[in-house]
Amino acid sequence: MSISYNTTANGFDTVAGMKSLVAQLTYRSGALGALVVLLSLASLTRAADPSASKAETSNPLEPLAFLTAHEWDAVLPDSPDGKKMKIHARFTWSENRKAVRISNYFVVDGKPKPYIDGLYTWNPEKKELMFIYVGAEGDLSQGTVHLEEGKLVHEMQMVHVDGKSHQIISQVTPHATESWDNAIFARNGATLTPVAQVKYLPAE
Repeated sequence: MSISYNTTANGFDTVAGMKSLVAQLTYRSGALGALVVLLSLASLTRAADPSASKAETSNPLEPLAFLTAHEWDAVLPDSPDGKKMKIHARFTWSENRKAVRISNYFVVDGKPKPYIDGLYTWNPEKKELMFIYVGAEGDLSQGTVHLEEGKLVHEMQMVHVDGKSHQIISQVTPHATESWDNAIFARNGATLTPVAQVKYLPAE
């Protein structure tokens, strides 16, 4: 089925006209044809609406853009058996720039080891940044991000493979695109207990 659009003043420009066209297509091409047209009409309506266009060009994920500027390394203390350890972090835009992919791994004595994979995205219903990632052992972390005094505060629940869970707060402090710090706390009610603090620098 091919679809063409009449953009002249004589073309349909009312709700009644749209309903009529959808009814005809439903009769001729089935519900699928009508659905294709409805989706196309919705796209055209947004394109013709300046306010909609403006809303689409302001990306709510922009506070996370600095993460995609480089691949990053965070040096960790040596392991108990003396092995050199670091985290290699990579964040990349999705093709539609509506999500930021997370792909981080450990490097132990120069050898990569799986760590976490996931993504950030925007929840249009709740109007908030959200994220989800899964660890190499299958633990699942998900939560929200908000700006607070220059920090990207991640509030998350981490669920282990045995079903037990705990609450974590991660405070990410960007320094332009030169570096960023991540301070991690375990949360028990209103009490925050420091767990770790690491600094990420552009990978060499």
